[in-house]
Amino acid sequence: MLQPHFQLRGTHTTIIEPAYLIIDVLKKARELGPVKLAPGKIEARVGAKSSSVKLKHINNELYELVITHNSARQEFKLFSTASFNDFEKCIKSSKKLRDWNINYLDMRDTHS
Repeated sequence: MLQPHFQLRGTHTTIIEPAYLIIDVLKKARELGPVKLAPGKIEARVGAKSSSVKLKHINNELYELVITHNSARQEFKLFSTASFNDFEKCIKSSKKLRDWNINYLDMRDTHS
């Protein structure tokens, strides 16, 4: 039996509306290989001036994904072996996300 390439973990967690744009892109991007996404905490009234995606590379199979849009921010744990460049290419390929800022921070060496 084939395993789906995308899995959203935690069915009882709220997801902010703009995060669904990113989730839809990740669901369609088979070139990323297996991806698991676990929703985390939500912060309100953050006062963001633009929409952004931040990927912190924690180790070779774990990213912390932070999605910020207008007045809300949500953190996710993203389990994947895909590179940041692969994620950036997928996100920028979406017409709805082209104007979003994409930031990357490599934390792998600091956790050794």
